[in-house]
Amino acid sequence: MNNATSASIFINYRSSDEHVAAVLLDNTLSARFGEQNVFLDSKSMAPGTPFDEALRTAVRDCDVLLVVIGSRWLTSADEHGRRLIDHRGDWVRLEIVEAERAGKHVVPVLVGDVPPLAKVALPAAIRSLAGKQFLRLRPRDGRADLDQIVARTRTLAPRLDGFLSPA
Repeated sequence: MNNATSASIFINYRSSDEHVAAVLLDNTLSARFGEQNVFLDSKSMAPGTPFDEALRTAVRDCDVLLVVIGSRWLTSADEHGRRLIDHRGDWVRLEIVEAERAGKHVVPVLVGDVPPLAKVALPAAIRSLAGKQFLRLRPRDGRADLDQIVARTRTLAPRLDGFLSPA
């Protein structure tokens, strides 16, 4: 298990949306930069860890927060039909807000053919996400897209310079 505070890359995802894409990113980035440099909650926190402070600390300590966005990211709802992203306590939203406050690079990773986010569709607290340059992860171009994500992430996280392993 990683030390939550040492990772340069934090993978933010909605478990009801693209968990598999988040794991694929984690596997790829961990193979290239070392497992200790990539934070994925289910891998990086030991059982019994108080997740609220561990997540906030990991976000504050990262260089880059990758926001994995699939077709259900924006529309996933609670038991009352309200969008999760509109809840102030939604962890996806909280992690993005925390990263923005800490001045981290926040990079949307659009999965498949998901269109870029529209500002009007987002709560005010994370509306800036819609104006950020995004990366793509598509099944038909997976290898090339993953190579692009690795290369772009490396340029945003100086601590990764000495860790790049061959593909």
